[in-house]
Amino acid sequence: MPEISAGGIVLGLLAVILSRYVPVRRDPSRPMPFWASVLVGCLAAYVGPPVFDIVVNLWRKISFLPEITEGMVFLGLFMAVFLQFVIERKDRPRRIPVWAVVVISVATAFALPPLIYRLTGSYSALALRADVNQCAQGIQGETEPRQLSNTCDFPIVVGLCAPGEENPAPCAQTVALAPGETTSLDPDGARLAYAPGNRDGLSVVACRPPNRPSRMMNQTNKYYVGVCLPAL
Repeated sequence: MPEISAGGIVLGLLAVILSRYVPVRRDPSRPMPFWASVLVGCLAAYVGPPVFDIVVNLWRKISFLPEITEGMVFLGLFMAVFLQFVIERKDRPRRIPVWAVVVISVATAFALPPLIYRLTGSYSALALRADVNQCAQGIQGETEPRQLSNTCDFPIVVGLCAPGEENPAPCAQTVALAPGETTSLDPDGARLAYAPGNRDGLSVVACRPPNRPSRMMNQTNKYYVGVCLPAL
């Protein structure tokens, strides 16, 4: 079976919750069977992330549209679920119109991440951009990355973050690579911080410009991971 990403799991859980509110055409109306909700959740977990990537690529081709992330989509869906199914009651008139739910959800998705940055001074996971590590040949499996090549058909920027360089500061050693271009990095004898035993080592990440390479602690606060910060 194909691997399910963390974003796919979250999307699948949201799909299960939403499907419980889909009525089945019976008299009286009943919710979707639980086994059908589980099936919908599994389908969303597998299909959702690839479809999201396709939508993002099409969205990115329109220059005047702002960039969207999985975190922003999750935040918008969460707000919509909260407004639609927590505040509203079946036995009472609607308090918030559907169009207002959509507007509030979209506004929250775009406004909350920069607000968190202003309050905390660092970018939250909601604001982080997707990395393109698959484009940088030489990152994965290397103890001391030295030679990196851009295998994708679009420019990337690769960052080698040393101890002390972390969100919201970008990696000091950052290199822009055109498609097919190769560069040399200087790890200076340090090893990558992909394991808890070397949490203060180096972190490497590739981003789409104008996003900036940086790093931050993972969700368990055991080691650093490379991340892509939004453009200034």
